[in-house]
Amino acid sequence: MQPDAEWWVRAGERDLAMAVDLERLQYHEGAAFHCQQAAEKLLKALLVRKAQTLPRTHSCVELLETTARFGLTAPGPLVTAVRRLDRHYVDSRYPNGVGGAPDRFYDATITAEAIRDAQDVAAFVRGHLA
Repeated sequence: MQPDAEWWVRAGERDLAMAVDLERLQYHEGAAFHCQQAAEKLLKALLVRKAQTLPRTHSCVELLETTARFGLTAPGPLVTAVRRLDRHYVDSRYPNGVGGAPDRFYDATITAEAIRDAQDVAAFVRGHLA
């Protein structure tokens, strides 16, 4: 794996680990944000490795669509997962994104779903980097 791709994988895996730790501490909004970040960074790793490109976006949806242009087709449930994850990029951090303090809008159920979604992205990426 190219060094840059390795760096993105490491950063993404650390974000996923942080999400799990934050969930355990019941910082659900922070956990959800780190899930989105994990997916974003892991998808960037895949694009750096396979396509030698690094789109300037924070959208997991856009990144996943870009992988398709290089012959990496994601299953339908993964497309839905990245759509859910992208909502956490702003909503989990900014009160004006959701109409109040983000912690009021996040709970264990939402966090568990975000962690599963990020893990699914990680599995997809690892499968294509192997």
